[in-house]
Amino acid sequence: MFVHGREAYRRNSTLVLYNFYKNVVYVSTQYFFGFYSAFSGQPLYEPFIYQLYNICFTSIPVMYFSLFDFEHDKDLDETDPRQVAAFEMGKGPEYFMKHPLLYRIGIDKKCFSMFLFMRWFLYGFWHAGIVFMICFYFLSYPG
Repeated sequence: MFVHGREAYRRNSTLVLYNFYKNVVYVSTQYFFGFYSAFSGQPLYEPFIYQLYNICFTSIPVMYFSLFDFEHDKDLDETDPRQVAAFEMGKGPEYFMKHPLLYRIGIDKKCFSMFLFMRWFLYGFWHAGIVFMICFYFLSYPG
């Protein structure tokens, strides 16, 4: 219970921040293009690209995080000598029970806080500007 709770909190916090980042990039690029096109309603992207963006950037990170992202090993594979050695040094599944300070990530707001939210938001805004500039360059490129 303790292993899964800590890992789930860490992964969910990152995914919430990532989804806000993704949506800021998604919407802000269109907003920047609205200034250029005098808010005429002209889209910057084709509708197919909207759906492809949501499929690729929403489902793939969620699947990756749910399957592969573990900060510490939670199960012991007795055939792997590295895991057996780590288990003997106290880095196995009960490592979390022996080191309860690992659970301070929630109390200390190391995974989710207003500072981290604003940082991801500003990254998204910055990346939206870069995406807009690249799209704008290729749309107005004469050759």
